[in-house]
Amino acid sequence: MKRALSLGLVAFAFAAAGCGTGTSTAVSTNPNRPNAERKLTVTVPGSQSVTQDRTEDMTISINRDNFSGPVVIDLRTLPTGVQLTTQDMLIPADKSSLKVTVKANATAQAVKDHVVTVGAKAKDEKDLPEATATFKMDVKTK
Repeated sequence: MKRALSLGLVAFAFAAAGCGTGTSTAVSTNPNRPNAERKLTVTVPGSQSVTQDRTEDMTISINRDNFSGPVVIDLRTLPTGVQLTTQDMLIPADKSSLKVTVKANATAQAVKDHVVTVGAKAKDEKDLPEATATFKMDVKTK
């Protein structure tokens, strides 16, 4: 009962903070645990803003169930004029989050609520589908 309550509070905290999540699943590959479904969950901020000619950091988190390998993160559909500056987009097997930095160039067009898609793919689990989540990004003028 305590565990269920704790998990419920964690889920509520994520929802209250406005985080976006996405999950993918695949059947177990462990013959000793055939019902141990593999699951990858990616959690992103609910929203993020960046100002023209500046950088901003954000944290992308993952949760692995029944596998432990590295996970590759991909940001797609960034607003025009916003680039990803983080070079290594791999979350190692011993980590569960990645700090990502984006930069808006000086002439990036100001936008509000631009939807950005984040993909998370288990590097060594080829049959586990990519998990995706979205968040809204604002580009602000200087």
